[in-house]
Amino acid sequence: MTPTTLSTERAARVAPLLETVSRTTRSAVLVAGGYFETAAGIGAFSLNSFGLALETGAVARRLHRGNKVLYDVIVNDLGMSCSSDACTVPAPGSPAAEVLDLGPLDAAAAAAGVAYSVTRERTLRNRAARAMKDAARGVELLPPFAREGDEILFRSRSYAKVLAGVVKDAHVVPRCPLIVAEYFARYFARLRAFPDCPRRHVVDINSLADRDKVTKGAEIYLRTRGTSDEEITLVFADAECADPIALTYSAYDF
Repeated sequence: MTPTTLSTERAARVAPLLETVSRTTRSAVLVAGGYFETAAGIGAFSLNSFGLALETGAVARRLHRGNKVLYDVIVNDLGMSCSSDACTVPAPGSPAAEVLDLGPLDAAAAAAGVAYSVTRERTLRNRAARAMKDAARGVELLPPFAREGDEILFRSRSYAKVLAGVVKDAHVVPRCPLIVAEYFARYFARLRAFPDCPRRHVVDINSLADRDKVTKGAEIYLRTRGTSDEEITLVFADAECADPIALTYSAYDF
């Protein structure tokens, strides 16, 4: 197989991930891949999804010479898998609290000639908790959020019930959908640093097991803080990331 053939195949694989990115208007694109849990370390999904992110970013840059592309890796340092709605915090000194070993991702980024940032879920959890502090104080929440007993619910248009958080001991414990919404808020805030790009896109690569939590988080962000010039493409893949599935959402979809 020639390098040209390989390049063509890669472009075809990532084309559905960038289907709504304009070829005539500048866009700011953030591609998130490489997710891993600190307790388990960097495995096949992390490496392959980061590779897919790098390929996606390279193609995005070729769609329009004025496009800006950023890369980010989400790290679960909350101490357990967040495939369900709940996450816990690791005890001091646990594997999840140790220094990250990013060597394999650093090598891949260096080979591609790009830089990337790292976002820790613990930081996002803290931001989400602060955003919901009024609920712990007994202040009535604005729709589409509502408090029922100790639960903070998001009135979803796609799911029968979305648990956004739980009030416990006068503070809020955010659940995964609210944490996911927070990282979308963080991503789009970074993309607004490029005022010459009137369109903003986040391409978020996830494992198939995380489909519900990230879809709920995307709806929370787009309905509460999203704007008409922002889109989220949720990408779902297995550990090999050979046949990714892409679903694109805007505020008009909810």
